[in-house]
Amino acid sequence: MSRASELLQQLGLSRNESRAYTALLSCQPASGYEIARQSGIPSSKIYEAVNKLVARGVLQPVGSDQEQGTRYVALPPEDLVTRIRETAVAQTSELLPLLEAIGEPASTDFIWPIPDVAQICTRGLEMIDTSQHSILVSAWPQELTWMERALRSALERGVRVALVHFGPPRVEIGATYHHPVEKTLYREKGGRGLTLVVDSDAVLIANFREDGQVDAAWSKNQGFVTVAEDYVKHDVYITKVTRFLDDAMIERFGPEYEKLRDVFDADA
Repeated sequence: MSRASELLQQLGLSRNESRAYTALLSCQPASGYEIARQSGIPSSKIYEAVNKLVARGVLQPVGSDQEQGTRYVALPPEDLVTRIRETAVAQTSELLPLLEAIGEPASTDFIWPIPDVAQICTRGLEMIDTSQHSILVSAWPQELTWMERALRSALERGVRVALVHFGPPRVEIGATYHHPVEKTLYREKGGRGLTLVVDSDAVLIANFREDGQVDAAWSKNQGFVTVAEDYVKHDVYITKVTRFLDDAMIERFGPEYEKLRDVFDADA
């Protein structure tokens, strides 16, 4: 199944409806038989999917002949996506006050686990897009690829951004600090970390391990937020110190500041 079909199913079409629509895009105008052959949908089920798509206005009959029967064309992709988007906006706008009227929302003090990368991206972008005053972020290039545009948009809105950046290539967004011990941290943690704090109000923390596993959480718990905020600020402080005292720091703590990282040896 194509990724396009998967997304269409997530947006409300059935499996056969999504397959029929994407198949028709590649061979229109086409009869039900041709759509079935192109999509792999059994002939006994194709007209159920086609009729539902016609009722939705996603497919349009354009004539028929005795040999092939009714032929169809598909709603252009741009029009379909626009219709889905407008419907979703209208429905969610109506839904929110109805849900809020049912009862009190759950406390924001909970720490909510996030199970996969897609939800991490979605939550992170929501946080950045709704930021009003400040963003503190500690991230590697892999995460900055999906965050960069939103962070720059926040800057343009007047939101202050401080970025602690790990690894190449180097990206400059707002007040940017390139962490001096990125290799040491990667070895210690066995992967990459992401910390995002918005408006001193909400935090997203994620660990992307070398084995592909992901651990992440989001919260508005003020204790959790404060710890994460202090963590990013601490990295900023260290980066500022090493920027101006690098030679002395290397001489004292080693080329990758290994001794600085040893919290159990006060004399290291």
